[in-house]
Amino acid sequence: MRTIETHYLIDYENVHSDGLTGCKDLSSTDHIIIFFTDNAKNIDMTNIFDHGDATLDMEKVPAGNQSADMHIVSYLGFLAGNFGKSCKVVIVSKDTDFDNVIKYWKSKTGINASRTQQIKAVKPKQVSTPTKQHSQTSKQKVSGEKKTKLNQEVMQAIRKAGYDATVANTVAQIATGLYGDEHMLSEVHNALKERYTDYLDVYSAAKPVLSKYADSGVVQKPKVNSKSSINSEIQKLLSKAGFSNEIIAYVTSTAVKNLGVKNGKQQTYRSIISKYGQAKGLNIYNHIKKHI
Repeated sequence: MRTIETHYLIDYENVHSDGLTGCKDLSSTDHIIIFFTDNAKNIDMTNIFDHGDATLDMEKVPAGNQSADMHIVSYLGFLAGNFGKSCKVVIVSKDTDFDNVIKYWKSKTGINASRTQQIKAVKPKQVSTPTKQHSQTSKQKVSGEKKTKLNQEVMQAIRKAGYDATVANTVAQIATGLYGDEHMLSEVHNALKERYTDYLDVYSAAKPVLSKYADSGVVQKPKVNSKSSINSEIQKLLSKAGFSNEIIAYVTSTAVKNLGVKNGKQQTYRSIISKYGQAKGLNIYNHIKKHI
């Protein structure tokens, strides 16, 4: 049976960050597309930092009268024409003008489309209920022999504690992403706290492995840690790695902004993951984490 994927089309200038309320409970079959223009000079990331396992895309469209609305409507038509009943679309907006367009495409294609003012808790929060099922774990490819071993050992520890492959893989991915950080244990703990209701049990299962690697993977802070020096260093690193000017500008400003702030590294990590997705964001973060 084919899995129905849900696309959330966010009319950001209409609902702002409130429309994203509940996105932390979304799954890997969900997709968030935020439509905005230059009129949204500051996008509040409060409700976007943690968007669960959903993908997140930011679509900047030209400013103008109902520009975002027209792009959302065209995207709805694209989804309806290409996927029809095999996908679900939710327009997140207070604008009732969308309702007639939704009605039209539902009658033409049978697509499951609707409008809401908030994503809300449309799906239950993921609770990592222990299970004794022994399905094959999926292994994340990471760079470096130590990271590979850390990844494998964390997954083994989580599975041994009775959790399923999805939880094991997620915890291992978090651990490898934060490996080498000065406060690796506390940062992994905080990341799990934001994701699971039973985070203490999950953390306790992984802690023996994390402690072993935390002792051997701590990276000393740069001797020169002024904001201007770190700003320059991060720009050089990302430029040398071939990242775009947009990524360099965003990551540099985010990292410098969080310097000296409590849980600053974690905030930078979450911001990058939120904007660029888990895989790409983790790759970017790994380039800079030793320098922030």
